[in-house]
Amino acid sequence: MSQHLRDRRIALLGLGIENRALADFLQSRQIAFAVCDAREPTIPLADVAEWRIGDDYLQALTDFDLLFRTPGLPTLHPRLRAAREYGVEVSSQTRLFLQHCPAPVVGITGTKGKGTTTSLLHALLATDDRRVYSGGNIGRPPIEFLDELRADDRVVLELSSFQLQDLDLSPHIALILSITEDHLDYHTDRAEYISAKKNICRYQTTTDALIVNQDCPTARDFATGRPDRTWAYSATTPIAQGAWIDDGQLWVRCPGEEAAILCPATDIPLPGKHNAENVAAAVAAAVACGVPTAAFADAIRCFQGLTHRLEYVAERDGITYYNDSLATTVDAAVAALESFDEPVLLIAGGASKGADFSALGNCIASRRLRSVLLIGEEASRIEQAIRQAGAEVPFQHCRDLQQAVATARTTAQSGDAVVLSPACASFDHFANYAERGNLFKQLVTT
Repeated sequence: MSQHLRDRRIALLGLGIENRALADFLQSRQIAFAVCDAREPTIPLADVAEWRIGDDYLQALTDFDLLFRTPGLPTLHPRLRAAREYGVEVSSQTRLFLQHCPAPVVGITGTKGKGTTTSLLHALLATDDRRVYSGGNIGRPPIEFLDELRADDRVVLELSSFQLQDLDLSPHIALILSITEDHLDYHTDRAEYISAKKNICRYQTTTDALIVNQDCPTARDFATGRPDRTWAYSATTPIAQGAWIDDGQLWVRCPGEEAAILCPATDIPLPGKHNAENVAAAVAAAVACGVPTAAFADAIRCFQGLTHRLEYVAERDGITYYNDSLATTVDAAVAALESFDEPVLLIAGGASKGADFSALGNCIASRRLRSVLLIGEEASRIEQAIRQAGAEVPFQHCRDLQQAVATARTTAQSGDAVVLSPACASFDHFANYAERGNLFKQLVTT
């Protein structure tokens, strides 16, 4: 691999988290590269062959043989298309990892639930005696641990549509969660978004496995033409091979075996039907990997969930606070609201992702909400969706998250839940969802 890369003129397009890890990887092998970015890096990087910084950083890409794009730069960008037509190879850190990973890879994608399912699957695989590595859109860029891997390890990757968009190879096991719509500010349209997702299984071989959400028509469509190699999971329906929830129990069935109960659904420590789905998905993937199920029940009971995903923060004066800053889509926010029986004060809004908020408005109209506190640039569009749904719930525009939390504190009653579940990206006021969630936790606990 090193010689193949060393003989080429390489440029990293963008120096975010993934390409920063790739830069370290290349430098450890004394492979020269240029960096092209709109902005100066916040963290200095030495020994770069050439810097191209500024608004014109994507010009003259034909000077290079190989481009590694940051996930935030669409592979369909006109400048990348032009470079590709000229004969320049366009790749990514994820693609390079998959080309050279010696261990079997489980790839997980979907519109919501990827992070939780990835963490759950890691916990289930860890009950076996083989080493497990997780990364991708959650945790470490996988190129960071490529040199540590052995053939008998297992790798779990959370893969967004951004990372899948230009792949020409697929993981050995592909897990497809619920797919609705997301990132329509990035993708051409919903069809292109789904096409990007399909790369997770488009290039699988006859020995690879596909696992789909039986409850999602779009996910089921991924399995068209390959029923003999498809596993499934469901929150409602028994499955021929895979995992499901039925009659208050979590079930599993491997090929050629009878269905077996793993544990009562009430043992799942994460709230909401969507988290029961995530557990079933992780179980299906773990058994598809060949891991014995004997220790699964204990691993599920001990799972603590993800930071920023329906994360319990504190109770103050009988009011509970939950940080769901990772809910950057409408579906994730709806799933959060459906997890609560008590009255909710919802804090929602943020930066645009081109989403349709009608489902959120309908959910708000159908549930017991104390109030809705709107923040960010999408506040007006969420208000419009609430009005169109006929929701009879008080709502208020707040100038920022600080005011929203202060308002919730004075408005909520004992027994209520205050939930930050934005249904939007964070980039109007924050660097990322984690910064937003951390501020929420700080405001609640101080």
